[in-house]
Amino acid sequence: MHVPSRVLYGGRSGAPVALVSATAAVTMLFTATPFLLQPISDRYGVSEGLAGAIAIAQVGSFAVANFLLPRLVRPNGRILRLSALILLVVNVLSMLPSEYAVLIGLRVVAGGAAGTMTWLAWSNAMKHKASMASIASTGPITALVASPIISLIAEHGDRAVYAVLAISTIPAVVFLAPLSGKKRTRGHISQSRSNRVLLVVLFALTFFGSSLYLNLTIVARDIHHLEPFAASIGFSLNALGGLMGARLAARHDKPGWFLASISLAAIATVFGPVPLYYVGMWWWGFAFWLGVPGVLQMLVDRSLEPGERAGDGQGVMALGRSLGPAMGGGFVDGGALAALAIVSASGTAAAGFTVIGVRAGRDRLPPTDPATIDQQF
Repeated sequence: MHVPSRVLYGGRSGAPVALVSATAAVTMLFTATPFLLQPISDRYGVSEGLAGAIAIAQVGSFAVANFLLPRLVRPNGRILRLSALILLVVNVLSMLPSEYAVLIGLRVVAGGAAGTMTWLAWSNAMKHKASMASIASTGPITALVASPIISLIAEHGDRAVYAVLAISTIPAVVFLAPLSGKKRTRGHISQSRSNRVLLVVLFALTFFGSSLYLNLTIVARDIHHLEPFAASIGFSLNALGGLMGARLAARHDKPGWFLASISLAAIATVFGPVPLYYVGMWWWGFAFWLGVPGVLQMLVDRSLEPGERAGDGQGVMALGRSLGPAMGGGFVDGGALAALAIVSASGTAAAGFTVIGVRAGRDRLPPTDPATIDQQF
């Protein structure tokens, strides 16, 4: 499953193969989550809303890793390999527990390892524009291939899915990336107020988005009456849209408008007929990956050095993804998928319009910190 990413991006863009492999492995982890809700519910006898706690566990520790590691350690290729090894082992161990609480504990460790791998990949990507394109594209292309495959494997239970996730991590363990960087210190952080607003935007975008996105397999089943494989086609279209968006992200300067348009996709996936479910899934991925790299670049522009906010950006998005399913699970258990779609759409629209406002404000107001990258040229 890593072959398309490695062939298309690993050698051509200059991104280390280890980072491409790590990004693909983490993408596999999160691609699998929506398809694990029903198998976990069946195996452990919990509601599908409660089964979403694995997302909270994984992404919560993912967020903690992204917040803490830039302040504690320097980017290092050995850390990447160790994290990949831990993720591989935990995926294997996740096939064993008979108690749901034990599985949750294991997924906390998996999320921390995945967060470490993502921080290292994006720290490198935010320093090198060619690497940014590679890392941003690897996630969607992996999800494009993996979604239908995982949907079929999930019919054999969650243990089969964890076995595939373990196998997908092997390349990240095998390859070593020559990474370097600085440990972030308090005195070397831009005081840009607009960067803080953008971090809140990234949190809101993933919080409201994930509250619905994680449950779109349930939407497909209960509202559109689709079989799991048919639902997975929507996730593949989402990944295809993301791949297209990531490749075009550097060619425009209006990330806020694309992020705001995700609200229309959220409404279409729930309220539209089946064709609009698929169109909405495609547009969601396309608009998300057209917009997010632009917001990350806005963070870089008002930073003192390119990798300064890499961990924070990934961390707040992960925090949003960890808390969003908790809200979404409440709606799901209450049978309120339509209300969830409206809340999700409203939140993503607000996030996009805030980015538009920040961009306009930067054009009109002097920077808070005159030493940032965009003031040095």
